[in-house]
Amino acid sequence: MAFVGPAPSGQPGSGQPGGRPGPQGRVAPGTGRTGRAPARTAERFYDQQLPDAVRSAFFTAARTPIARAEPMYKDIAGQTGISWKLLAACDWMQCQAQPHLSPVHGERLGTLNADGTAYATKSAALAQCATDLIELAFAVYGIDLTVPRRMSVRELADVFAAFRWGGLLRRHRVSSLEFPYSVEGLTEGHMRMRWPAVNEPNAPDKPGTKFRMPFGAVPVVLSMGYRATV
Repeated sequence: MAFVGPAPSGQPGSGQPGGRPGPQGRVAPGTGRTGRAPARTAERFYDQQLPDAVRSAFFTAARTPIARAEPMYKDIAGQTGISWKLLAACDWMQCQAQPHLSPVHGERLGTLNADGTAYATKSAALAQCATDLIELAFAVYGIDLTVPRRMSVRELADVFAAFRWGGLLRRHRVSSLEFPYSVEGLTEGHMRMRWPAVNEPNAPDKPGTKFRMPFGAVPVVLSMGYRATV
């Protein structure tokens, strides 16, 4: 699949939350197109515990700011039909859920971005992230987030991979389970990961460099009690 979205406007290569592909040109989910259909077999829940270091890091750093913003996440998510826990994970991964920062590009609220956008309020920025999650997940992986259902760990990883890198992983045939923004800290084997070493000069983060956050988006979602399937 071709690269989805233009070059980012953040700080490529920093290994920190910042620029990422934009949502332009997406097809809209919920319009009768066929996305990824839920399995009809009995659900098997993912029950593997996160590593102790990851659980401790989440409790120490992320639990309080996410809990403080939970009512806003629920409000915005309720208007768009997605799980508020996905939106909370985006806010943490992009800007550590800081109230004065936008999770769209990690910029300070009110900052004019290179693409001409600016978000004066946290809720406006979160609403844009919700739209981006929906459109990118559907465009890249055929996942319709507006359909209420429980997702698998792999699908959660796909959603956040599309949000951060657009269609680059699909283009380079890289699994989202190797993408640190999605799965850093998911298991002991997902510790100290690096950004995929793909030959892509327009990647939002420098390929092959060390990922510098203690956990990715999927561990954030699981830490908030989301019951993912296998």
